[in-house]
Amino acid sequence: MNNRSRVTDWAPLVSRQAIEARAHTYAQIRQHFTVRQALEVDTPIVNRHTVTDPHIDSIGVTGIGPKNYYLHTSPEYAMKRLLAFFKRDIYQLCKVFRGAERGKYHHTEFTLLEWYRVACGYQDLMREVDELVTTLLRQRRYLAQTEFTTYQNIFIEYCGFDPWCATRQDYVRAGAAAGLALQSHLSICAYQELLLDQVIAPRLPKDSLTFIHDFPAQQAALANINHTGVAERFELYLGDIELANGFQELTDTHEHLQRFQEHNVRRARAGKVRLEIDRQFIAALVAGLPESSGVALGIDRLLMTILRVTDIKDVLAFTGD
Repeated sequence: MNNRSRVTDWAPLVSRQAIEARAHTYAQIRQHFTVRQALEVDTPIVNRHTVTDPHIDSIGVTGIGPKNYYLHTSPEYAMKRLLAFFKRDIYQLCKVFRGAERGKYHHTEFTLLEWYRVACGYQDLMREVDELVTTLLRQRRYLAQTEFTTYQNIFIEYCGFDPWCATRQDYVRAGAAAGLALQSHLSICAYQELLLDQVIAPRLPKDSLTFIHDFPAQQAALANINHTGVAERFELYLGDIELANGFQELTDTHEHLQRFQEHNVRRARAGKVRLEIDRQFIAALVAGLPESSGVALGIDRLLMTILRVTDIKDVLAFTGD
């Protein structure tokens, strides 16, 4: 083995520019929240419980004790326990882990910025996300004007129908027009997710930030559902890359429990293990989660757009392989 081969066996996978861009981005993020008097917090990576969401595969940890432990998929539950106790604005930059996540935009281990604003509506939070992301991006690339659009309007514009009253045939036809052969037995929610991901997102303006907000109730996750039946949730895209997902936070304990139980029903239908509900999180909700909004921003994807690279490995010093 020559000297060059020895070096490349252990050397970082990315350029010095990528390492420096990450450090600079972290510093800008911390400055953003310091100025706005949000408290940086730190929560455990390994936890006794994990999310019940059937779309997320948690990674188990062995060797700790007789019970199940998991690498966290986000710091959400722990941060909301802090939010319930201190009732003040908080943020966290941390590594998170999800199984079965590999691809040009996905890696098993990745970095999230998650933050919560007390007495702040999700629409105001969208504006803060826009301000922060625009600041982080504009030093490296041109950005056109940010666009804000509802989930309903984006489907009307790009698929030609209103998702609030569409039939299965409408989704199948829209998929076929885009070259997708959608199976006729899928749920409406599955159709919506497929069309957003594979038909709408690829057609979003390449140099614009696009906020899609006010989602169908069946896609609420842990967002509040308002009196019109709309989930107060938003997603942020740059071109076809999803960067962030935010909510007006659900504060009703009973509704949380219902959603967790429904998650486990759906997990069982999909052949996945039912997961124990995090009772400490539920206890925090009983104590009182303040009216607030929160958002998770994918830092690695953000760095991909800053550096104009097409694979998440190009912004990771090491992949763990």
